[in-house]
Amino acid sequence: MTDHSKYIDNVRIRRRLVDLIRIPSVTGEEDACIARLAEWLWELGVEVDHWFEGIADMLTDPDYPGHEVERAWLPVVVGVVRGRKPGPTVVLTGHVDVVPPGDIKQWTRDPYSGYMDGDTIYGRGASDMKSGVVSALEAFEAFARGPRDFAGRVVFVAVPAEEDSGLGTLAAIRRGWNPDAVVVTEPTVNEGRPSLTVAHAGAMSFFLEVTGLSAHASRRHLGESALDHYWAIHKALREDEKLINESEAHPLMQALELPYATNVGLVKGGEWSSSVMDRLTAEIRVGVPLNETVKQAWQRIQRVIEQASQDSAWLAENPTRARLIASGFGSAETPMDHPLVNTLTEAADGVFGETRVTAAPYGCDMSAWVRLTGASTVIYGPGDIYWAHSADERVSLEATQKVSQVLVRTVEQLLTYSPADLNLPETASAANG
Repeated sequence: MTDHSKYIDNVRIRRRLVDLIRIPSVTGEEDACIARLAEWLWELGVEVDHWFEGIADMLTDPDYPGHEVERAWLPVVVGVVRGRKPGPTVVLTGHVDVVPPGDIKQWTRDPYSGYMDGDTIYGRGASDMKSGVVSALEAFEAFARGPRDFAGRVVFVAVPAEEDSGLGTLAAIRRGWNPDAVVVTEPTVNEGRPSLTVAHAGAMSFFLEVTGLSAHASRRHLGESALDHYWAIHKALREDEKLINESEAHPLMQALELPYATNVGLVKGGEWSSSVMDRLTAEIRVGVPLNETVKQAWQRIQRVIEQASQDSAWLAENPTRARLIASGFGSAETPMDHPLVNTLTEAADGVFGETRVTAAPYGCDMSAWVRLTGASTVIYGPGDIYWAHSADERVSLEATQKVSQVLVRTVEQLLTYSPADLNLPETASAANG
């Protein structure tokens, strides 16, 4: 097979990265960024699938994960390069949506400037994850520009809506883009070089409502404080968090300080300091272990709440109400001895030096590719998670360029495998219930 890495153009990488950063694409407003990628794909002369998935259709999908940002459609673009004979389908993918810039005063430069200082490019999305999208696109383009003397297909997929739901990737999967192996180019740089992430936690969020009984503050003993009753449930959730973390058996997840976090992100209660709080609501995010689906995790949380309520006569008569807000991302794992892991590790070692294989305590689009298609999937990209979502977000141009080289070498080797060798065992890719 031809060495496709010679078709990588570092000048093109820089130009495109700056271009994408300068297009504001906060979640829900990704149309222009996806359109720019579609334009580049059309210019390349490859097969292009650019469409707008109606949100109404996604709401009825059995694996609909929920979403936070209101929208009417999801813009998605896919590019395809076909080899000269049948073989595996390898997907390189990333999301174009970014979080809002936040307090502009905390930035030293315009968040959408794409300003370059030496090797560093600044701007919202530089690290998470427009650099990864550009690396993936450049690797894809290397196969488009070079000879098609390979088996199978190389596919580039750019999606919206990762920051709030993962709906973009679900739309691509429902469109029929079912690969054998996937590299999600999310930020994985740690201590100056990208790590290879092969497993990640899942997450879901739920709404909790606790009922109390109002009384005058001076006669607090005659009321029932919703805060006090919430505290009993809170302690039970913390105990459950401890239990699932202590029960984790995966060595890479064990190496994390807190693989599965339960976090209370929003609490509201009461109307007046002189009244006993008669109602409290909370929005809570819960980690989903590797051995659970989101459905199973939700059932676990409901049991925790029910058991905590049994010790309180008040809660037994006034049940706490819990409602799932978003199922978000399930957990996902590709075995550490899988050909995809070995192939990418070898390629990365050759470009960056020794590569760390890691797990992550947060979720991303890897979950959908694993659980809904059965494709082996890993996370590997040029961004640094330290700078993701932060003021003065930045990325190394050199790392972005080098990741493109790693991806080309990886894809070249993956295309020599049969699809069956790359797909995950059924047990590892059981769909979220």
